[in-house]
Amino acid sequence: MTARLLARREVRDSLRGYWFLLNAGLFVVGGLVLILFGQGDAQVLGYRGYARALAGLMQLGLFFVPLMALFPSTAALAGEREAGTLEYLLAQPLTPGEVFAGKWGGVVAAVLLSLLVGFGAIGSVAVLRGVPAGLVALLLGFTLLLGAAFTSIGLWVSAGAPTRARATSLGLTAWLFLLALGSLGVMGVFVRWGLPARVLQGWSLLNPVEAFRLAMITVLDPDPGLLGPVGAALVGSLGRVGLVGASAASLLLWSAGAGWMGLRRLTSHREPGS
Repeated sequence: MTARLLARREVRDSLRGYWFLLNAGLFVVGGLVLILFGQGDAQVLGYRGYARALAGLMQLGLFFVPLMALFPSTAALAGEREAGTLEYLLAQPLTPGEVFAGKWGGVVAAVLLSLLVGFGAIGSVAVLRGVPAGLVALLLGFTLLLGAAFTSIGLWVSAGAPTRARATSLGLTAWLFLLALGSLGVMGVFVRWGLPARVLQGWSLLNPVEAFRLAMITVLDPDPGLLGPVGAALVGSLGRVGLVGASAASLLLWSAGAGWMGLRRLTSHREPGS
């Protein structure tokens, strides 16, 4: 019951956050602009018209969805610690698991609710303009998975950070690191060090940003050449369906694994004197 109350409070606080609302609004406006004006007659990614808009929406999601998840999640526990209320919560007849579950559930609910509402508006316009509903639903599903993964990453960071500003800084650094070290960004390093191609392929699937990108391009176009050499190799070994499934599994693993690490960190990082 207490965890549920914490979750409700976290939903309310997240939905009132300035940066959260700003990122959500920009995501919706950007998506509607892409859908309304991004369709043309050119052949893009093997499809006509709507593929260019969906590819742009995918890139928009890679930028805004992690930010929408990180701002409230990095503040969730670090903000309580900075205000001195985390020690009070942990002194109550609550386990760290209940506190963490309440925080995680509340932030995830707020992020996913905003994405459902915003993407629902974008997707409805897209379907009315001829975009296949199945593609819109698949993009929505992966966008929700990306949001959940970065929520867990943010809470993992927040569980050990002393202040809200420190947690937000670390969370954004982690996001930029993952964004920069996509398959193309890290390929030169792997080649320079002479690491096996399997290691590079594994990193591409392990990186949540890259897993999202690979899955979406695989769905949008049957030509593996557009995925780059790493993605093409993954399609060759896993198949298109296998690559999409492995990408979804990677995002689910981040949601569960980072959440578990956050719980472990909260348990071991108790306040002095607690």
